[in-house]
Amino acid sequence: MSASLSTRRKLDDTLLWAAICRLHERLFGVLDSDEAIEQGLDVLVDVLGADRGMLLLVQSDGSAQVIKARGQAGAIDALEHEDISRTIVRRALDTGQLVEWDPMSGVGASASVTTLGIIAALAAPLQRPGSRETRGVLYVDFRNRDRFVGERHIEFFRAAAPVLGAVLAQTERLQTTREELRAVRAHRVDAIATPPLDDLLAAPSMQRIRKEVMSALRGTSSILILGESGTGKTLLAEAIAEASGRRPIVRAMLGASDDLNTITSELFGHERGAFSGAATKRVGLVEFAKGGTIVFDEVLNLPPHAQKLLLDFTQFGTYRPLGWDRAEPKRAEVRIIAATNGDLRKAMEQGRFREDLYYRLAALTIDMPPLRDRREDIPALAEAFLRRDDPARRWILSLPLRRVLMSEAFDWPGNVRQLERVVQRARERAIADDASTDTLGIEHFDLGAIEGGRRAAPAREGSVAVDPERLAESWQALQDERGRIDALEADAIRAALAKHGGVVAHAARELGVARTTLSSRIEVLGIARARKV
Repeated sequence: MSASLSTRRKLDDTLLWAAICRLHERLFGVLDSDEAIEQGLDVLVDVLGADRGMLLLVQSDGSAQVIKARGQAGAIDALEHEDISRTIVRRALDTGQLVEWDPMSGVGASASVTTLGIIAALAAPLQRPGSRETRGVLYVDFRNRDRFVGERHIEFFRAAAPVLGAVLAQTERLQTTREELRAVRAHRVDAIATPPLDDLLAAPSMQRIRKEVMSALRGTSSILILGESGTGKTLLAEAIAEASGRRPIVRAMLGASDDLNTITSELFGHERGAFSGAATKRVGLVEFAKGGTIVFDEVLNLPPHAQKLLLDFTQFGTYRPLGWDRAEPKRAEVRIIAATNGDLRKAMEQGRFREDLYYRLAALTIDMPPLRDRREDIPALAEAFLRRDDPARRWILSLPLRRVLMSEAFDWPGNVRQLERVVQRARERAIADDASTDTLGIEHFDLGAIEGGRRAAPAREGSVAVDPERLAESWQALQDERGRIDALEADAIRAALAKHGGVVAHAARELGVARTTLSSRIEVLGIARARKV
């Protein structure tokens, strides 16, 4: 059906049925989508040849607000949402009946009809399924004088109204379900229990941080946690919140959008009808966290134009959801723990982050050290991951593995998160080799696959790669690197031999290499072996 129905003065049953089928086919394909209402309005506008198609929701004060609006070219600008006849909409609400208006209807034209050049309009109330309560209004109007609106056109509109009413109800149910799911998720930090604060801060390298955290644990001051990605900033933030007893604990991921309305809605919520598409009320994360703790993850990602929102809340504890029209703002007492892997001071110098917000967030600043600066903690961290993932076994790391993990051969660019993933994969390999094992060795680790790989040889001009113009320097750099690797290999072999009483076959099995290969390397590296008595 290429031509709109309103281009035809007369319609037969075939054309009318084809139009209804077209509406159903379009809607059933997107019924569970947020775009279902827009799709339905598009078909309605296209089939009827209308200039405007709108769906309005009844508000708590009895007024009707446009939530979806479509035209011949698709979406209509928000400023044009008011370009409708409110008189016709109000008549549909008051009577609970479909309203037809045209110059021959016997009803005088309202000021808006005259101003907008409307030559015909239709409005139908939408009831909730199984109820006579009017939930909204479906509205179309025509401004092209070449269009015709007769009984058959009205019949199609009358048939489309309950269909779109059902789609509206379905959309509201989906939004309500999503909001309830979001509320449940907001009240739990993660699917995995947060390790106790004492465990996170038990390592010797964390004692300075431990002292600072414990001094602020029972307070209300905001905390800012800095550090590279993967150092455990969010885990520490959640553990602090748990240990302080300030629940609920809500985590807010910032930077997913730079739209001010979206950010405001996420943090502070919105009232029903606050903007186009706001069919239901939404509770913001701040309200979920009332009386507890809110963790702002990657606070540097918050766009500058939205930082003022957070600043006002940190200063006064007050906020306004979108569409909140009362004189007094809402209030929520929450403790804020913010985290970022970015350089906030540089961001302030560049004008990307508000200095006043920084000082509101940084009552206590914690710098999480990268894993490469706390190598002595790596074996203990690895064993802690093993105990958590597989508490039924008493896992240990072989001595050669401990030495390799602590060596400077790896930079660990992914920090603690990277170590956790590497240990998990090694455990899987170990169990695949021996279902009863409780020991991880070097052979279970794919060290070459660790992100970032081995630390590069100390950089010297012309020594990073083979330079034909500097062959002597390149050769020397390679020898230096070979010597360092040989020393590490010798340490691992000596440890394996010591563990197995000098028995090469057993040491080879521990290291995951052939006995002949290990014997050859022992000879090449000049490793002395203890003689068995």
